[in-house]
Amino acid sequence: MYSVRGRSAATAATADHAICALWNPSTTQRIKVIAFSVFKQGGAGAAGDSFRGRRITARGTPGSTVTPGIAQHSTRGVAPPSGVLLDLAAYSVQPTLDGTVDLAIGWVAPAVQGAGIVYPIPGGIEIPPGTGLALIQVAATAWPASEITFSWLEDW
Repeated sequence: MYSVRGRSAATAATADHAICALWNPSTTQRIKVIAFSVFKQGGAGAAGDSFRGRRITARGTPGSTVTPGIAQHSTRGVAPPSGVLLDLAAYSVQPTLDGTVDLAIGWVAPAVQGAGIVYPIPGGIEIPPGTGLALIQVAATAWPASEITFSWLEDW
C-alpha cells in the first residue's frame, strides 16, 4: 500500500475547479484508490463548501505536484511502479473531466478551519493507465488551502 500527502493552495472561486487529483501516468500499470482525506487548513471557506469525485482523462496544469517514492510504500519496499502523482491546486489549466457523471464520492464541508474528512473506499476505485481521480469543488466559491492525502494499491 502507498500513501502520499500534500498541501493544496486555495482554488479559484469557480464551480468545478479541481482541489486535487491523483494522476496515473503509467501506460501499463493500474492503481486502486482505497482512501483519501481532505482537511481545510487555509481558512474556514464558505458555507456550503462541497466537493465531488470525478474521473479525469487529462492531467491539466497543477499549482504543485508531489511525486511519491519508496518512502510512501507501507514497508518501504519499492517506489510506485505506476509513477503516480498527487496534483494540487491552484490549477492554471484544469484537468479534463471524464464525461458528466460524478463518482459516488462527495462531501459537504462546514465553514470551519480544520474541518475535514477521512474517506475510506471499500473495494477501491480503479484508476486505469493514463487517467486520474480528481476532487472538484461544486460551488463557485474558493476552496481554502487544504491538507490532502491519498492511499492506493498497485499490483493488487
